[in-house]
Amino acid sequence: MKKHVAGVVAGVMIALSLVASAVMAEEAGTGKPQKKFKGPVKVFILAGQSNMEGLGGKWSLDALGEHPTHGYLLKKIRNDDGSFVVRDDVFVSYQRDAEKIKRPLTLGMGGWGPDWFGPELMFGIRMGDYYEEEPVLLIKTCWGGHSLFWNFRPPSADKPAYETGEKPEDMGASYHKMVKEVRECLANLDTDFPQLKGLKTELCGFVWFQGWNDMCQGEKIRRQVYDEYCSNFVHLVQDLRAEFKAPNLPVVLGELGVGGENADKNMIDFRAAQAKIATCPELKGTVGYVRTAPFWYPALDELPRKLGAEEGRVRKSVESRVKEQMKGKPESADSKRMEQLVNEAVDKALKDDEAYQKAKKECDKHVNNWYCHYQGSARVYSLVGFSLAEAMIELTGSKKAVQ
Repeated sequence: MKKHVAGVVAGVMIALSLVASAVMAEEAGTGKPQKKFKGPVKVFILAGQSNMEGLGGKWSLDALGEHPTHGYLLKKIRNDDGSFVVRDDVFVSYQRDAEKIKRPLTLGMGGWGPDWFGPELMFGIRMGDYYEEEPVLLIKTCWGGHSLFWNFRPPSADKPAYETGEKPEDMGASYHKMVKEVRECLANLDTDFPQLKGLKTELCGFVWFQGWNDMCQGEKIRRQVYDEYCSNFVHLVQDLRAEFKAPNLPVVLGELGVGGENADKNMIDFRAAQAKIATCPELKGTVGYVRTAPFWYPALDELPRKLGAEEGRVRKSVESRVKEQMKGKPESADSKRMEQLVNEAVDKALKDDEAYQKAKKECDKHVNNWYCHYQGSARVYSLVGFSLAEAMIELTGSKKAVQ
């Protein structure tokens, strides 16, 4: 992960995000004639945890352009002059920490501020292209670290038959918060999105991209969490359909594809639990399942390993040198002080080490965040968003949208 990201404090990120939001709003067409739409607003709910929030970094966007079959998608995100495309037919509502995003779709609507994005970017671009005369509204309702077995647990699923160790007040809290945010967005549409004032809305789909916190549960409850993931998701969909009076609401979910096809056993087992949803009879004909593991590519494994090896080489050399220098001195008996001295010396040495800096520069072209966030790969998040949209289009097709 980039060092400048790791050191950023939340307050600074929020301040920068608010400034960027104002700039983007101005770039989105302030003072220009607003586009006239012929049809109702096509509304999609995008829900999940941190991977739906989106931690794809703009620094790795060039890797998308290198994709053998979908490299053309980069031009739908970034203009030739380096600026980012702003759609005047797709809008996003997203409560990101203290900031309420309510503006036309562009890069910067991810989890950490103006430099980040998630599946919403390519999902919205593709849906905007698909609906040529109607505007599209994406309502993002997602929070990092929230599970389906507990935080998003829907009312009809009742309480689990096993002890979770979670706070009782958190059970289902994210589900109810999601419903609340969707209702508030639709109720305030005219004021929050003046471009859509007076237009009717159609709830056209629900998109789910989640799973890490359910997957990584300990041995004590892991099997139970996996076993009920499918039924919990069915309850989630059924409760949402009842809540919004949309009995056939199309649903698309993305597989937890972190690590690609060579993931560990827990990941493979959890994916099997997710895959059951695609064939469950309760959702027959209304659900789409998108595999995301194939979007993981070798550089996401190879480059961090190479960078780690270079750092390990430098650290080993520096640690040996510092210990020799401190030999016989009082600091040598203080483990914390020695660790501090080594870390300070390593940081300085890394800045001056050509092999490490070369490996870091190459790694940064692909890896912008943590492993659990698909290494922050802009390429992966773009392919995920595009594929989720393709699955949604396949479900809806020319069918009448859900009322």
